[in-house]
Amino acid sequence: MIARPVVRTCALFAAITASLALADPARAADAPQPASSERPAADPPVTLPLPAPHEPPPRDPRGAAGLRADVRRIVDAEDSSGWFVDETHLVAMTPALLQSICRATPEARAEAAAGLADERARAGDPRALFVAAGNRWTSQSKEAMRLEREARALEHGRTAAATSCPFWVTPQRGYDGRQTDRNRFTLNLETGGLLQVRRTEHTYTYGGGGVIRLLGGYGFAGKTTLLAGAEFAGGAMIRPGVTPSSFVVNYFPALPVVLRFHDVSWHYDLEIAGVSLFQADDPRFSYGGRLGFSFGVSALRTRFVIPWAGAVVAYEHYFERGGRAPADFVRAGLRVGAVFDPF
Repeated sequence: MIARPVVRTCALFAAITASLALADPARAADAPQPASSERPAADPPVTLPLPAPHEPPPRDPRGAAGLRADVRRIVDAEDSSGWFVDETHLVAMTPALLQSICRATPEARAEAAAGLADERARAGDPRALFVAAGNRWTSQSKEAMRLEREARALEHGRTAAATSCPFWVTPQRGYDGRQTDRNRFTLNLETGGLLQVRRTEHTYTYGGGGVIRLLGGYGFAGKTTLLAGAEFAGGAMIRPGVTPSSFVVNYFPALPVVLRFHDVSWHYDLEIAGVSLFQADDPRFSYGGRLGFSFGVSALRTRFVIPWAGAVVAYEHYFERGGRAPADFVRAGLRVGAVFDPF
């Protein structure tokens, strides 16, 4: 009898609870949910932004090489006059240095300076090397001294360039320099005087004359230059076996090809040429070939021209033709030239 009222009370309480849940959705949401076999969908993964890749600083290795070549030429030219007090020579080089440094990009300037610093570290301290050799210059200490002077000259020029570069000069990426013919075409005008000895049928004679020639050239990385063009020479020689002595005037058109090797301010030429000969009183041509060698030293550039001076020696052989016997010539003399950079 007592169990029935308890059952009725529990049923009434369950009915009241259910009706309250239907009337208040918020409570229904908070009420415990029945277990389910399906898992709730996972939140999408959070994607964090990746850090920007580190970009290496811009480089200009070609411009650095061109600037290094200019600085070395400028220092070498200044050193040839006798280097004594560093500050005096640095001031004297400033105009030439600025004409090169102002045309190179900041990246090329920094890269050239870094390269010089590395080379100086490997070469050592010139003062210590000088003392270690018994206060005598050696090839090692001279090389270390050269690198130090180049580094000081470049740093001096970079400091001056920060405030002194003309506003109309725009730095060029890939600057090839202006004190050499690196990686570009040039025109070369050469002239000079010649002494010549001729051998024909076991008879020797001699004379003198001059030459002028125009050559086009292309410089490969400042180390070699290939040149070719046209030449015209002339001169008077004593006629052998004629009394009283008389002269014959010879003319020598030629087509030379020259391979020029550069060593800072110096250059050395190997030359071959197709040559010809005719005379003032005999216009028939004889033909032959030439093998020659010359050397020269260049001054610093003035506007569009790099002048140089040197000496030449050459051997020529002419074949029998036009009624002339075979002949051999040896020519030697002084020569001056100018490298024009019109481009």
